[in-house]
Amino acid sequence: MKDTLIGFILCFLLAEAILAVLHFLLRKRKLGIGARIAVIVAKLLAAIICAFLPLAGPVQLRAVQPFLMAAYVALLADAIVDLCISLILRITKKERKLSVVRALSLLCGALLLAYGIVNMQTVKPKYHSYESEKLAAEHTFVFFADLHVGSAQSFETTEKTVEKIKAEKPDFVIMGGDIVDDYTTKEEMENTFALFKDFDVPVYYLYGNHDRQGHAEYAGGVKFTQSDLEAEMKKNNVIILKDEFAEISSDLILLGREDVSEGEGRADASSLVNPNPGAYLVVADHQSVEFKENLKIGTDLQLSGHTHAGQLFPLKWLYALIGGYVYGDYREGDAVMNVSSGACGWRVPLRTDAHCNYEVITLKPSSREN
Repeated sequence: MKDTLIGFILCFLLAEAILAVLHFLLRKRKLGIGARIAVIVAKLLAAIICAFLPLAGPVQLRAVQPFLMAAYVALLADAIVDLCISLILRITKKERKLSVVRALSLLCGALLLAYGIVNMQTVKPKYHSYESEKLAAEHTFVFFADLHVGSAQSFETTEKTVEKIKAEKPDFVIMGGDIVDDYTTKEEMENTFALFKDFDVPVYYLYGNHDRQGHAEYAGGVKFTQSDLEAEMKKNNVIILKDEFAEISSDLILLGREDVSEGEGRADASSLVNPNPGAYLVVADHQSVEFKENLKIGTDLQLSGHTHAGQLFPLKWLYALIGGYVYGDYREGDAVMNVSSGACGWRVPLRTDAHCNYEVITLKPSSREN
């Protein structure tokens, strides 16, 4: 983790050096206000592209992810400073020295970088409450996803997160996928699931799109097999759900879905038979893309992760603009889906948008009115 962080900071300094050269070349051209605005817009667009590609681009780009994310920070900070300087120039008609502009840009970038790094290492609970006539008693549980152990957080942060979850004293816990990923070592995987061995409540697990290390060739090779992973979970009393139901109580059923990345390995929603249709049904599905499909099973509450709430500003808003389920509550009729921001992020220790969260869910009986 320390080496990853140092490498990322070096990438940021390299990106700042490249921007310094570009600033010097542009300053010599004495751009007018229109050209200045065009340059600012270009920097903002370039920042968004550099944020988008490492998280949602082709897997072949993973080798340059740290630099792209560092370039995102440098470009975003530079665009903000450029905008402020241009507004000052418009008012005072006095050009600021290049050294002053670069110092401000570096400072702004450093502050954004520091915030993103601290934000990635800070995991907070987020509390939710839902009511239903199907419930006969109150239930409180924790859902968390996207730990990505060994990818973007220190293991000490992971340990603290698990301790916080345990301190919530939930009735049960749902691990919502991408708990480990392509960068997780076998030792890190084993140590992670060992943290749950002494939980005195059921701990359920469902797969995400990274847990099986499907693209490990871009991360130094496979570190453990699916058999290794499942053996370790069973050893530590973690219950694996792959399109399977678990009866929590007479009024509460949990369905853990296989991830959509498995293709034909995932059952059609219409083929799944709820063993207790009268009970409240919680569907845990790592990705949120099949919310409407899961309604065929009689979903009351779906819990998902995967999106990291964009992780890097302003990707959350970009994803929402193109129609995705990104973060927060979404409703379809009487059913609701909560998309978590995730307990970590992915690949690089940087998060400039929503906080890292685990979700504390309380289900309450609603009053029955005649």
